[in-house]
Amino acid sequence: MIKLFVVGYPLDIREAEVIELFSTQGMIHSIHLLIDKETGKHKGFGFVEMVDQAGADRAIAALNKMVIKGRRITVKLADENRVQPPRPFKQNRFQGDPDATNQAPSSNHKSKRPRKLVTDSWKTGK
Repeated sequence: MIKLFVVGYPLDIREAEVIELFSTQGMIHSIHLLIDKETGKHKGFGFVEMVDQAGADRAIAALNKMVIKGRRITVKLADENRVQPPRPFKQNRFQGDPDATNQAPSSNHKSKRPRKLVTDSWKTGK
């Protein structure tokens, strides 16, 4: 199976339309258009798995930079082996370790600006 990354399609597109578009180039194994959990609308990108390499190559050649409903789509091979690993998950500091949020600042902590030196000039009026 060859996985293709598709980005830029219209947000009101249906899966059936994407299947129809890609099936003219070759056999489709699966399709996955990403949807926002809160709104239920498409995010504008997804993945199409083609059965063979020839169909994937035809789809890239024919559909890359194609304009659909006023939006230009980009079709390319999905990056299965990412060079850069995904960013590590950072826990929210308020939900994480309670000791980490309640630590006192260290004794060698410097303030952002130095304190103003108090002089006796205010007594003399100079």
